[in-house]
Amino acid sequence: MTARVFVPLVGANGEGAQIFEAIAAPEAPEAHPARLSPQISELFDFGLYGIGQNVREAAMRFIAARREKLWLNRSNGRTQPWHLRISDLQVGRLSEENARSAGLGLTLAAILQAFDRRPDIVFATGEIQLPSGPGEQAVGVGPVGGLRGKLALIGDYLVQHRKALEGKLVTVALPAKAVDGRPVKEMEASTLTRLEAAAKECGARIQCVFADSLDAFEDALGPFKLTEILTPKRAAALAAVLAVAAIGFATWHALSTAKINLAFEPIVIGGAADADPAPQRAHYDKTADKFELLERCYDAQREPLVVGGETLILRVRASDALPLASRVRPPRFFIAAVSRAADPVLLDAEHFRPMGAQPSADASVLMAAVPVEPVEDEVRLFVVATRDANVEITAVQDGLRKALQGLSGAAVLATTTTYLQDRLGDEIAYQFKVTTDPDACPT
Repeated sequence: MTARVFVPLVGANGEGAQIFEAIAAPEAPEAHPARLSPQISELFDFGLYGIGQNVREAAMRFIAARREKLWLNRSNGRTQPWHLRISDLQVGRLSEENARSAGLGLTLAAILQAFDRRPDIVFATGEIQLPSGPGEQAVGVGPVGGLRGKLALIGDYLVQHRKALEGKLVTVALPAKAVDGRPVKEMEASTLTRLEAAAKECGARIQCVFADSLDAFEDALGPFKLTEILTPKRAAALAAVLAVAAIGFATWHALSTAKINLAFEPIVIGGAADADPAPQRAHYDKTADKFELLERCYDAQREPLVVGGETLILRVRASDALPLASRVRPPRFFIAAVSRAADPVLLDAEHFRPMGAQPSADASVLMAAVPVEPVEDEVRLFVVATRDANVEITAVQDGLRKALQGLSGAAVLATTTTYLQDRLGDEIAYQFKVTTDPDACPT
C-alpha cells in the first residue's frame, strides 16, 4: 500500500501548470550511486532532493513528537517504512519556487504512509518551514505563490474525474497565510466556493485545511498515533502470564528439590517391635528362611556393637517436606557404608524393599538388611535420599574414594558425611563398632 497526495504546480508566470502525485511507498529504491538517503533519493532527478531533505526532517520531527506521547518509552511504537517518489512530470526539473511549494504535499505523503493513514483524495501546496529557534517542535507551513492558479487546477481535476469522485472526501491542504500575509481563506473565498460547487456536482465532499503547522492536519487526516508495541493491556496480560509461569516454575522447583525427611523406625518382625528405632542386630535362620532379631549390644563407651558375620536390619521412613513433591520428582535412596579400615561402599535403592503395602506418594517405609563383615572396625552407615534422577552411583563412589585418600581415623567418617550431603542431599547415619568376639554380645 502506498500513500498519495496530489500537488498542483503553477509557475511564477502562470506557465507549466500541472498536477503530479507525491507517492510514499514502503519499498526502498535501489541504492543511489551518490549514496543519497534512500527515503528521498528518487527525488534527485526532478530537482527535489534539497526540498526532500527538509521534508525528511519535517516528517521525522512530526513522528518524534508523537513518540513522546507513547506509553512506557519512545521506542515503544512503530511506523510504516516510507520512501518518496513522484509521478512523471511534464517538465524535467522543477524551478526553485515550485520545488518549495511541493514540500507540503511530499511531507503529507510521508506522514500518511508512516502512520498508515489512507484518506480518499488529498491535494496539497505549501512550503515546509523547519523550526529555527531552540525548543521549537512544530513544523510550519509557509505561503506559496500562484495559489489561485493552483486552486483552478484542482477544480479542473474535479471536473475531469467526476465519475471516480462520487462519495469521496476531497481534502485540500493549504497554508493559512498568503504571500502578502492575508488569510488564504478570505483572500481566495470565491475560488474556494467554486471548488465546493464542483465537488458537489461530482457527488463528493470537500474540506479545506488552512494550516500554519503540520499539527493542523491532525483532525482532518489523522489521528496520527503510533502503533504501540506493548500496550498497558498487553503488558498486564504479559505480566500475568509471566507471574503464573514464575509461580509455576517456583512451585515446580520447590517440589522437585524438596527436602526428604528420613527417620529410623522400630524394626517389626513377627509382629513384635522394639521401642528403640535404631537399626538392630539380626541372625538369619536358614532353616526358617527369616531373620531373627538379636538383643542390642554396646561396648564400655555405650557405642552400639555388632558381631562380625551378623546382619544389621534397618527400617527407614521417608517423607516429603512439601506435599506432592514425590509426584513431581520421586526420590532415590542409597545406602553408604564407610569405616576406618575399609573402602567406602555405596549401594543403590534396589537393596531396599517396601514393607506391606506400596508406599504412598509422600511417604514410604523401607527396610534393608546389611551384612556385617567379620573385621574389627568402626563403621558409619548412611541412608541417603536425593531427587536428582541423573546421579550415577559409580561416579559418586569414585569421587568419595578420591576424597578419602590420605585420610584415616575420625576424619574418614567426617569427610564422608560432608561429601554425601554435598553430592546427594538428605541423609541419616548410624555409627557402630564391629567385633570378631562372639562372646562380646548376647545371642
